Amino acid sequence: MFVRFIVSFTLVLVFAASTAGARGAGIDAAMAKIQARPELRHAIVAAEVYDLDTKQPLYRHNSRQLMEAASTTKLLTEGTSLALLGPAFTYTTPVYRTGNIDASGTLHGDLVLVASGDPNLSQRIKPDGTLSFENEDHSYDGTYDTAAVPGDPLAVLRDLAAQVAKSGVKHIDGSVVVDTALFPDAGPENGTGAIVSPIVVNDNLVDVTVTPGERPGAPVTIAVSPQTPYVTFVNQATTAAAKTEPTLDMNDDVTNPNGTRTVTIKGMQPAGAPMLYAYRVPEPRLFAQAAFTVALEEAGITVAAGAKAPAFRHDTAVTSYTPLDLVAQHVSMPLAQDAYITLKVSDNLHADLMPYMWAIYVAHVKTGLLKSAFSQEHQLLTDAGLDLSGASQQDGLGSSAFFSPDFMVHYLAWARGQPWYPALLHGLPTLGVDGTLFDIQNDSPAKGKVFAKTGTWGSDNALNGDGLVTKGLAGFVTTTSGRHVAFAFYINRMAGKQSVDSSKDGAHAAGEMLGAMATATYLSL
Repeated sequence: MFVRFIVSFTLVLVFAASTAGARGAGIDAAMAKIQARPELRHAIVAAEVYDLDTKQPLYRHNSRQLMEAASTTKLLTEGTSLALLGPAFTYTTPVYRTGNIDASGTLHGDLVLVASGDPNLSQRIKPDGTLSFENEDHSYDGTYDTAAVPGDPLAVLRDLAAQVAKSGVKHIDGSVVVDTALFPDAGPENGTGAIVSPIVVNDNLVDVTVTPGERPGAPVTIAVSPQTPYVTFVNQATTAAAKTEPTLDMNDDVTNPNGTRTVTIKGMQPAGAPMLYAYRVPEPRLFAQAAFTVALEEAGITVAAGAKAPAFRHDTAVTSYTPLDLVAQHVSMPLAQDAYITLKVSDNLHADLMPYMWAIYVAHVKTGLLKSAFSQEHQLLTDAGLDLSGASQQDGLGSSAFFSPDFMVHYLAWARGQPWYPALLHGLPTLGVDGTLFDIQNDSPAKGKVFAKTGTWGSDNALNGDGLVTKGLAGFVTTTSGRHVAFAFYINRMAGKQSVDSSKDGAHAAGEMLGAMATATYLSL
């Protein structure tokens, strides 16, 4: 189960509330009532509501305080991506041969898939050319709401394999190789733990659905997708009593001599409904190689015994190819579609990849990628006239990012005037309807009217057996009186536990409070 609470910094701040500018009567009282909740007595709350037409603040509370921003950072990451790369930007993932194809269809050489950084080599692609999502993404595993996108996670690789077969290849006597020379793997992103790599198949995850037995103590059953030779799961988990917290564990992960993995599943799953877990692939290149080999063989292409999984090649292919050697390619959906997915489900891997893409495809640098990337973002935001003293960011997802509400609403006001704004707005979760807001304020009058990015972070508190919750919400709403506003609301360091039961989950409770603030904005202004 993904642990959402990790070590956070500690600060002591003093509550101070103030309001400025013209506003509707009642906003102060409504906000004060929410902020007086006992759960917030030791927390820090900061907020600003900003009129997009008059360019005036309508409500402020600690609005210039730097707050731990978590995934509201993705508003900047995706906005910068849309500005620098453009909503129509696409990735091209080619497949080359390194030898000749003889009359019998034998490729005397390697077949090489060249990674492009495309984060959507998966089943997200729909027949209508858009990308699909589930409200609780499979990367946020271990809850009853978590779901994998329906379909075949190897769909893109199967299409590439079919193109290879159509090119005349029937047998490969060399190796199947995945070239990841675009940039070195950067380790796990600091949110859900997926490996940041230029090759991304099924979000670099293997979906493991665990179904409990009929009674406590009975073995669970598992279903694995996609199934490849890269990883084998040994099921030793059992069923726990209903309505308890799951203790399922996939940390017993052994690397075999040939590069494959064997994972022993231990722990307990409560009786009741199945639950989806994610195995985070440690070596995305070898996982993709195994998956592509499976797709090739299912397309009728045989691969020499010494060239296919599980006999993995650990070297990287040459990085110079000729157009005549191209045997297949996949062109991604436009970047606007990936922004849509990243914002709706708060996909950490997709967001963390973006700065690398700015460096590679915009600055065209090969070293110092993140330094180059954030230099570009800094220049973009400076040119926008934003005061960056209210902002701090070190990655694409927001694992250590701090923004003041005042900075955030001014950023949103600037973004609203950009040609790529419709793509940003389209991706924002809708209050009470979809994405990471699907279960927040479901009975609110503002349901379906608020479009905003969430953020969740936190820390463990071993002393009290709970944790400290960080939660953010920033976006847009048109109020009942017709005001067009941007808002940014943050709660930092609220005590709360993590639970698969949303009624007991601290992050969910904080999310409802922020949703109530959005509802108050909608009704009171």
